[in-house]
Amino acid sequence: MNSEWKNFLSDNGAELKQTGVNHFGNPKRERQVASTGDIFCDLSHLSQLEVSGADSADFLHSLFTNDIHALKVGDSQLNGWCTPKGRMIALFYTLRSAEDTFQLLYPAEQMEGLEKRLQMFILRAKVTLTNRSDTALRIGLSGSDAERQLAPLINPLPHAVDSAVSASSLTVVRIHPALYPRFLLLIDDIEQAKEVWGHLDVQATAVGHAPWELLNIRAGIPAVFSATQEAFIPQMVNLQAINGLSFNKGCYPGQEVVARMEYLGQLKRTMYHITTPATCSPHAGDTLYAASSSSAQGAGKIISIEMNGDGGWEGLAVVEVTAAESNDLTLDQEGTIKLTVQAPKTA
Repeated sequence: MNSEWKNFLSDNGAELKQTGVNHFGNPKRERQVASTGDIFCDLSHLSQLEVSGADSADFLHSLFTNDIHALKVGDSQLNGWCTPKGRMIALFYTLRSAEDTFQLLYPAEQMEGLEKRLQMFILRAKVTLTNRSDTALRIGLSGSDAERQLAPLINPLPHAVDSAVSASSLTVVRIHPALYPRFLLLIDDIEQAKEVWGHLDVQATAVGHAPWELLNIRAGIPAVFSATQEAFIPQMVNLQAINGLSFNKGCYPGQEVVARMEYLGQLKRTMYHITTPATCSPHAGDTLYAASSSSAQGAGKIISIEMNGDGGWEGLAVVEVTAAESNDLTLDQEGTIKLTVQAPKTA
C-alpha cells in the first residue's frame, strides 16, 4: 500500500493490515450499514496491474475467457484465466482505459504469482506489465444515495453496468449492484484521492474491505483466491451470466473444455448463495458435505464468505445440484453445522 495513502487512512481512523483496511473501529456496525446505508471503502486489498502496448489486446484476448476485442475504451468486464483443463487460475476485473491499455483488478494475495505467470506468456509480443497497486488508488462506493454523492465529482455518471466515465485522473465505473447502486473509483493522483475521500466522508460511512466483499457476494460476483485456484470451471461460478464468459471469441487456454460443457454437458455443480451460523469459522476453499452426496471430493467448496451484520456468515459456494436440492448441505462431515442454500443473484 502507498505509504502516504496508508498514513492518510490511519489519520482518518482506519485499522490497517498488510493488504489494506481491516475496519474503522466498529466492524459489526460497518457490516450492518452496508445493508442499509451508503458506504465507501479503500480497495487496496485488490491489486491493480496495467497491461499496455500495441499487442496488449491480442495478448489478453488469447488468454482470457471473455472477448477483449469487443471491449470498448471506457468499458469493463470480468475475465477468467484458465488452465488447459478449463480450471480457473484467476478472475480479473478488466477495464479498457485506452486503446492499448487495460487495468486488471484482482486479490492482492495473488499479485506476485499472477504477474510472473502473465509475464511468461508475453514472449516477443509488444506488451508491458506495470504494477500500479501503489501508484493508483481504488475506492468502492455503494448506497441508495451513491449517484447523488458522485455527481459533483464527475458528470455525466456511467449509466450501464460495466461502463465507465473518466475525467482528469478519476475514472468511475458502475459495477454490479447488490441492493443499491455500486461504483468503482480509480484515481491516479493521491491528492485527488484524498479530496474524493473527504467528499464521500460527509454523508457515507467508511468501512473496511469485508463489507465490500459481502456486497460482492450478495451481487453474485465470485472471486478466485489462492485457496481455490484450479477448483472451478467458469460456468460453475456463473461467469456466463455476469459478462465474464464469451462462447464466440475463439481459442484460449481451456476453451475446448468450457465449450464442451456448454454445448454437450450438463453442470452437476454450480454456484449458490449460502448462509451459516455465527458459531463456525468458514473460509474460502473449505469443503462442504451432504448426506445425499457420494462424491469423494465432498458436495461443494466455498468460493468466498464474509460475516454479515446479523451475526451469521454469507458466502458463495460451488455445490452439487442434487445436494442443493436435497437441502442437506453442511460445513462438517458429521452433519452438525447445517447451511442454507439458495440461487445467487444474477445480473
